Amino acid sequence: MFYLPFSCFHILIHFMTEVKVMTFNLRYDNPQDGENRWENRKGVVAQIIANFSPDIFGTQEGWEGQIKSLQKLIPSYRLCVHAPEWDYKRMFPCVWVKEDLEVSYFNTFWLSLTPSVPFSRNWESAYPRSATYVLVKKKGISFLFVCTHLDNISTKARLHQAMVLWQEINRINVRHLPLILVGDFNTSPDSEVHQFLTGQREIEGVKGNLVDVWQALHQPESGTFHAFTGRDIRGRIDWILVSPEIGIKRAVLIKDTPRRRYPSDHFPVGAVLEI
Repeated sequence: MFYLPFSCFHILIHFMTEVKVMTFNLRYDNPQDGENRWENRKGVVAQIIANFSPDIFGTQEGWEGQIKSLQKLIPSYRLCVHAPEWDYKRMFPCVWVKEDLEVSYFNTFWLSLTPSVPFSRNWESAYPRSATYVLVKKKGISFLFVCTHLDNISTKARLHQAMVLWQEINRINVRHLPLILVGDFNTSPDSEVHQFLTGQREIEGVKGNLVDVWQALHQPESGTFHAFTGRDIRGRIDWILVSPEIGIKRAVLIKDTPRRRYPSDHFPVGAVLEI
């Protein structure tokens, strides 16, 4: 049996760092939501973020006004998104980075045939869909964090968007950094999108190689979309996926309801990782 010298073991441990992450669909500020309007939920959202205290997290579906109001409530996080022509109803996947992490670069691209063209869409997608990525460093360890939101209507659009997402991630990640991909994928883990991104299904000679943190820990499936009811309505459509070299210590659906109010129509998902 081969043993590493103690000094080598110490070096390996020294260069690992724990990273807490989260994905959180905020639910847009729909006037028809009544008591669940954003104005009544934003404090609960901020409290849940503070309680879990992620190093980095992604949000989906917030309008500009919601994002700006949340930014005031969580000043210890830096907002990362490239939002051209962000009028009051534009919804972008955003990444939030705790102030003690170092951000090297961030940008947003579009899940279409022309990823660099803002608001472009194809394949009968109901809305333009995008992804925001951040090159970030914690305690000397660099990694790539990506937040996305796939189409809510078209199965075809979601699959093509996932393929563009994977293509763009590989184009961006030239250093082959550890990758964390989070978002609202609007489909369940038995879908083609999940199978493609996790390498179970090859499409046009391409497949992903990511690991679903929930499945890696052999946890029973539990729905994330609940429409402010607390009940599973569409299954686990919010995922945290990571590249194979990342350690997975914990994954949780955050079902706390401070002030007796759901923060969103989705449960946020958190994970503790080791990079």
